[in-house]
Amino acid sequence: MARRLSILAGSGDLVGQVVEAAKRAGDRIQVLALATRSPIEGTKHVTADIGNPLGILFSLRMFRTTHIVMAGGVVLPDTAREGLLRFANRNTSEKAAAPPERTVGDGALSGIGKTIKTLTGAELIGVQDLCPDLLAPAGHIAGPQLSAQSSEDCRWALSRAREAGRLDLGQALVTCGRRMIAVEDIGGTDDLIRRCGSLKRDGRAGDGRDALILAKAPKPDQPLYIDLPAIGPDTIRNCADAGIGLVVVQAGRSLVIERSSVEAEAVRAGISIVGIELSDD
Repeated sequence: MARRLSILAGSGDLVGQVVEAAKRAGDRIQVLALATRSPIEGTKHVTADIGNPLGILFSLRMFRTTHIVMAGGVVLPDTAREGLLRFANRNTSEKAAAPPERTVGDGALSGIGKTIKTLTGAELIGVQDLCPDLLAPAGHIAGPQLSAQSSEDCRWALSRAREAGRLDLGQALVTCGRRMIAVEDIGGTDDLIRRCGSLKRDGRAGDGRDALILAKAPKPDQPLYIDLPAIGPDTIRNCADAGIGLVVVQAGRSLVIERSSVEAEAVRAGISIVGIELSDD
């Protein structure tokens, strides 16, 4: 039996790739657009409001959704986060055994997926389940080959990105060799890259022998159906503008979107991209 797949769609090109993969798999598809985007031809399109979880739940049920995937970027202001958290706290069977969750960070929001599963019976799957070819491989991905020293610096940076994720703030950071420069915050990766570009132009980092390194890894204990770290052509172009020379992602736990374009941008800018495996502890 074909899956009835609802795509909770944010901004960006990833949504289109997910739709195409679902079509190839023979899924029945509806797109619940959580960000402004044009309908995809041949696909049911519903404009959804992240601040109205009951409306989203209604659309999921009306479509008789069996599977849910989240794709693309979504801006969540505090009011929306608080509303989602109230929705989850009202509808969890565990609320009598524990006080309501009060934090509105990304870690707390991941629990909302469990609430949706309970209320709809639908299975939450990750983008990588539909598009396994997007997962970052281990080893060299694009651009110049790394020296042994640069490889070790990238592993160090990636492990620090993983640890920084425990702050429940972002999934990325920038280092200069083995010196921490900046950590992603709610402004996102693009803003992080711009900030580091300003630091480099001001002569405060990246003017020595060690290259600036952008590292991206999922947060510890992050469900893999939610917001895997991703890089795409724009990431590499922004890194080139900022003077970042190395990009490292966690292999098997990160996405490389539009890989051929990523490779072309890396070659053009002389940026090395590598995937490194980390333990999941």
